[in-house]
Amino acid sequence: MDERAIPVIKARFRFLLLIPLLILFSQCNKGDDPVDRETTPMEVIWELSYDSYNWGAYAPPSVLHDSLLIYSGDGSINCVTVDSGEWRWSSVFPSAGFMHKRFVYDDIQLYGFEGKDKVFSINIADGTEQWSAIIDSNREFSLNTDIDIGHYYIGTNSFNKKRMILKMEKESGNIIDSIQTEYMPWSLVINDQKLYCTFGWSPVGSAYSIGSITCYDPVTLDTIWIYNTNSGSLLSTKPIIDGNILFIGTVWGSNNKVFALNAETGDVVWETDVYSCYKIIMVGDTLFC
Repeated sequence: MDERAIPVIKARFRFLLLIPLLILFSQCNKGDDPVDRETTPMEVIWELSYDSYNWGAYAPPSVLHDSLLIYSGDGSINCVTVDSGEWRWSSVFPSAGFMHKRFVYDDIQLYGFEGKDKVFSINIADGTEQWSAIIDSNREFSLNTDIDIGHYYIGTNSFNKKRMILKMEKESGNIIDSIQTEYMPWSLVINDQKLYCTFGWSPVGSAYSIGSITCYDPVTLDTIWIYNTNSGSLLSTKPIIDGNILFIGTVWGSNNKVFALNAETGDVVWETDVYSCYKIIMVGDTLFC
């Protein structure tokens, strides 16, 4: 028997033992005032259907003012009204596939990539393409990209192992700077005038992946600090930054962890073991992974 199944079986067994006790307790409290368990069912306000030939929507819907941005499985980026779901526009990208893990946009434009060589920007007001740039063919793009006031940052990996972080002008799509990296950049996040990039790779002869996170100066693309996990890959996790603390988790390792790092220095504040961490969500002072 798989040892990992034992705790589940034990938990279920304990639950079965509790059932008679719960019945007895309920019988003993029949004289108490009944608890009002009436709930209001959720109602469908509106719904939309679309054709799908792909795996579906990878990017969660995003709200921008009174608009809802949707990445649908038919390879389209759609904009509808929040209140009624009325179509505003739809832009089709036949080779979208894994184009987005999250939407990246400002009040004017949405930024993304299509297929293996095209980076683009579309006007959020009407869905028209503002610009597109053809990068070297046969590339793989980052799972998460990001923007600052004037620039769009995206990581690439070509089949000839030329891995880079590109810094592009948001207004034109022109590449104004780049830096070559040893491994594939997977997730880029801009925060407090710093650019954070996660990496993950599988060493030769190892059954597991390892990873690192690097902090860059977004102006010069100079390295500020590097933290190596030595326990798992960071390729699937987007860093969460709260004040001066950066939270990150690892996957595909023999000893996966969630780390809290000093965002200024890369020093470890704390770490804790986990089975695997694909995503971190922060609500108040609580982390969910």
